[in-house]
Amino acid sequence: MMLQERQDKIISLLINQQSVTVTELSEMFDVSSVTIRNDLNQMAEQGLISRTHGGARLAGERTRQEYSFAAQQRINAPQKQLIGQTAASLVQSGEAILLDASTTAFAAGQALKKRTDLYNVTVVTTGIWTALELLGVPHLDIVLTGGHVRTAAGSITGFIAHDNLGRFNFQKAFLGAWGITLEEGLMDSPMAEVDLKQTIISRSQELIAVIDGSKFGRTSLAQFATPFETSLIITDESIPLEIEEEFRLNGINLLIAND
Repeated sequence: MMLQERQDKIISLLINQQSVTVTELSEMFDVSSVTIRNDLNQMAEQGLISRTHGGARLAGERTRQEYSFAAQQRINAPQKQLIGQTAASLVQSGEAILLDASTTAFAAGQALKKRTDLYNVTVVTTGIWTALELLGVPHLDIVLTGGHVRTAAGSITGFIAHDNLGRFNFQKAFLGAWGITLEEGLMDSPMAEVDLKQTIISRSQELIAVIDGSKFGRTSLAQFATPFETSLIITDESIPLEIEEEFRLNGINLLIAND
């Protein structure tokens, strides 16, 4: 196992538990204690972890959240990037758009950074990481909604967010989902996310769902929209063929993102 891969796995382990020991890591990766100590010392110098007696812990909650979000980004990353690029291509100068806190909407934000042909685009987001990613981009005016911060996802919810979003009108809202079926619709959890997305939809001219193929056929806590409420669903070629055909036969507008 390469050094970087081993250190990434150590971080992933620390995301799920408070601390690790040198002995535990040495046995897990089948390397010497000296190798693990060198890894941990290097990671501590980078500010990623704090050394403890015989082991290590994460340097702080900020590090935990950054790596948690990064781990989500790595899941189906190529597909999310293609979907993000396709979504960004639909944005026009002068529009006000909404990007939620999903990693696929984050990918759309990354693609928008490269749209230097745009001007006077207002991007309202409920995602802290998305706002940070777009900070300082000249052709984008970034608005981060206020409200309660969900540390698990870096998303903003709550009554303050509802109140703020109720003041806006969006040409396009780009929303991810935990799962989607024709019968159950677009689903998410917890209910705070579901409620906020329903508010966003009520303030948007177009609802554009950005959902990679792995989410189709999967269910979650509650519906925030039916497929028929979407103007467009952008997905990728990994969507199961039978589900794609079912959606198209029912008049759902699907766009398959590809190279």
